Amino acid sequence: MFAQEADTNSMSEVKVTANKRGEESVLSTPMAIQAITGDQLASQGIVQFADYARSISGLSFEDQGPGDKKFVIRGLDSTGASTTGVYFDDIVVTANNPQDGGGREPDIRLVDMERVEVLKGPQGTLYGASSMSGTVRMLTNKPDATKTTATFNAGTGYTDGASGANYTYDGAVNVPLISDVLAVRVVGYQSEQKGWIDNSLLGQNGVNNAKVDGGRVSLRWKIADAATLDLMYLHQGTTTIGAAWFQPIFGTYKQANNSTSPWNESLDAYNMAFNWQVASGTVTASLSKMHRNINYQYPGSRILCTLYANPRSTCYGFDNPVIEQYRSNAFQPQARNVLSSELRYASAWSGPVQLVAGAFYDNEDANFLSTVYGLDPQMRILPTLPNIYGNRYVHNSVQQKAIFGELNYSITDALTLTGGVRAFEFDIGQRSQNLPTNTRAVPAAVVLTDSTDKSATYKANLQYKFSPNQQAYFTFAEGFRSGGNNEPDFTTGTVLPPYKSDALKSFELGTKGRYLGGLLETDLAIYQMNWSNLQQRVSANIPGSSVQMIANVGSARIRGAELGLQARPSHDLDLLFGLTATAMQDVITQAPPLSPGSPPINHVGDRVPNVPKFTGNLYIQYGMPLFDWDSTARVDYSFVGDSFSDFYQKSNEQYVKVGDYSLVNLRLNFSRGAWKLGAYVDNLANKVGIITASIDTRTPVEEFATMPRTVGITANYTFQPEK
Repeated sequence: MFAQEADTNSMSEVKVTANKRGEESVLSTPMAIQAITGDQLASQGIVQFADYARSISGLSFEDQGPGDKKFVIRGLDSTGASTTGVYFDDIVVTANNPQDGGGREPDIRLVDMERVEVLKGPQGTLYGASSMSGTVRMLTNKPDATKTTATFNAGTGYTDGASGANYTYDGAVNVPLISDVLAVRVVGYQSEQKGWIDNSLLGQNGVNNAKVDGGRVSLRWKIADAATLDLMYLHQGTTTIGAAWFQPIFGTYKQANNSTSPWNESLDAYNMAFNWQVASGTVTASLSKMHRNINYQYPGSRILCTLYANPRSTCYGFDNPVIEQYRSNAFQPQARNVLSSELRYASAWSGPVQLVAGAFYDNEDANFLSTVYGLDPQMRILPTLPNIYGNRYVHNSVQQKAIFGELNYSITDALTLTGGVRAFEFDIGQRSQNLPTNTRAVPAAVVLTDSTDKSATYKANLQYKFSPNQQAYFTFAEGFRSGGNNEPDFTTGTVLPPYKSDALKSFELGTKGRYLGGLLETDLAIYQMNWSNLQQRVSANIPGSSVQMIANVGSARIRGAELGLQARPSHDLDLLFGLTATAMQDVITQAPPLSPGSPPINHVGDRVPNVPKFTGNLYIQYGMPLFDWDSTARVDYSFVGDSFSDFYQKSNEQYVKVGDYSLVNLRLNFSRGAWKLGAYVDNLANKVGIITASIDTRTPVEEFATMPRTVGITANYTFQPEK
């Protein structure tokens, strides 16, 4: 999909590097890709994923608060590992959290960015198994050794029903240390979003208050005319007071938590990238490491009511003093370390054949502890053994090795054939142990499990250019996601079986073009994806326990069409219209066989959970001089169709409708010289749009909603001294 332009330039001039063979325009790239430039991010006030996600056709997401997102491209929503690959420069930040169904995607702030690229459909040749549905790439501005620059931003606003005013400020400074040779770039940011959800049980207002602070330092060394070395360090901290969901049974934006649900996260990442342009092409080597710590807690009744309560009504409200065993908190500290590296070569040969080839290595270690403590009447933790209702430790390790290559052959000046393959091997290990609780005086035996996957994915692409500004393409691509290991049953200690990898075969036909002298650009893609061995959370069918596990639950077929359109009435009028829309049919085509006495998991014809049939975004932007200022007004309208939180089952309490909402955002920008000022209204109509619904077997529905109407102002100052 094309990039959205904010000025009079043609959007085809936006350059991307998705194919890893150097820069090329979005219009020339034979794939469904949508890009947002750094200038567009800044002018639209985009600083986090949710700010731009609804403008990307085919992209949906689940939201469980700051630091806990799940990205879903083209309907591939599932538990297990993430189906979408996510990169910050070369740093792999893709979520892999089987305890929470593939969520926990870090939401790194988009400050001082070059662009964001969203690649749609399986990217299993160049980007690997976690990119089964697509890839999101966040690319930063690099140090510039030719000039000193600085930019500073500040903003404040108010959200309806919030406990106070929001604020945000950030800045970036670029300084040459040795002219044309060595430069450093420093970025810093801090923000606070005041909460608007109230805990009626504890008498606390604005419990979803969230603070984010962080920054990065980048160094670029031009070793020689043909060689550069980039170093980067990134840090971000995220803190929330309480949960970001509300429970409709108690009222809109109300919850009845018998305890607080804070989230404290620290993310540190390091990257080293070396680029060397040789006579025949470019050699690139990168080494990255990410370390992420999360200290999270939430009401233990979500676990205990699911496992033990009977009937369900005994857990409603969480304020019945008789039900003391459910007055509890679950503590879940977790740490994740990811080391990744890639070495690749991209040719610049003079003939009709071009090549991208390389090797990739990824090693991950993650620790996860889950302990449920009882609380006294004053909601204080009771840490002694009689008041510990659940206690488990899990260590996961994932090692991935891959070699990959794509070969391009220009059959004629207009016709190009591309073939690609990625051969890979996964080794997934798990060490888990049920620790002492009020029903288990000593630790259970350590359970060691291991699973491996070894396979290859393939890609074929045929591109035909009708003219330099018009093309059509056909792509066949395969996607792959590794299987994994289930933890032992929380209550009985029963060892549960592993689950297998799932796979995808995708067929896509697309066309892109620029017409009427650049006044109209269109992008259309239609596709079908056949998805086999879906990974989904199901009942483990253990007597005396309600525990669930991940299993393979049949096959699905996804059919979709994506349209992008951008138009200007004339070259002389700074008026821009844009539209992106996706229609999708995502259904189960094969249900798994049932064990005797087991409840049905899904049925043929069921919709895949959390996938809307239709999404769309429409924007109108107009620019004109106003006194001595250049001004721009922009209106964005987005629509998210309905979807459901689970597979359909009769009397399935987890089958909750989400989506089916519209949002309208307004923004005014003014610029003169070094200054830029802005004013905005997000969610003008103050709609309560349900993004995600979460429900355990015997607890009230918890819903995560769009932010209420928010009004704010921003100011930007850019400093760039003359030489």
